[in-house]
Amino acid sequence: MIRREFVRLPVARWAVSVGLLVALGGCSALGHGFLAAAGPVATHERQLFLVVSAILVFVAGPVLLLTPLFAWHYRLGNADDAYRPNWNFSWWVEALIWIPPIAIVVVLAVLLWTWTHIDDPYRKLPGAAPIEVEAIALDWKWLFIYPDEGIATINQLAIPVGRPVHIRLTSATVMQSMLIPRLAGQIYAMGGMTTELNLAASRPGQY
Repeated sequence: MIRREFVRLPVARWAVSVGLLVALGGCSALGHGFLAAAGPVATHERQLFLVVSAILVFVAGPVLLLTPLFAWHYRLGNADDAYRPNWNFSWWVEALIWIPPIAIVVVLAVLLWTWTHIDDPYRKLPGAAPIEVEAIALDWKWLFIYPDEGIATINQLAIPVGRPVHIRLTSATVMQSMLIPRLAGQIYAMGGMTTELNLAASRPGQY
């Protein structure tokens, strides 16, 4: 009886693991957030995210690959590993330690400085004249005012496809934030202050 339970336990764990993998296979981040960008601002943010992620993989990849290799090569039972008690300096090692990190920091600095200024929420989008919207944060809701059209909506921001939108945000209560990840980044609204957000939708949808 004990043997049968011992045999069935690994099988049950394997079945549960496979079932969880199958269930997680239906989950995808590509259909949500800025990875499923529906506007030029979110598209540019996605490009920046992918570029920075690729650079970070280039940084972390060698560490993840070489750590188990070094652990195996310099293990206690390996009698063939080199032992250099008098070694103290190598130009190749110094170059490997300093040049790649400096280059990566410089590349990241240039990319982030350039792209974050391009994605500045106060920067007007090219194209037709933007639609002006005033967004007021209230308790548990947003009030959107269209001064040129003379209308207002609650908790629904309706915009046309392909036309820039300029939003002025403030708060009539505590500090709040607006985030429409498929169109633009997050921006905060505070009482007595005004912030701005420029965005556009490239295709119809509910965001």
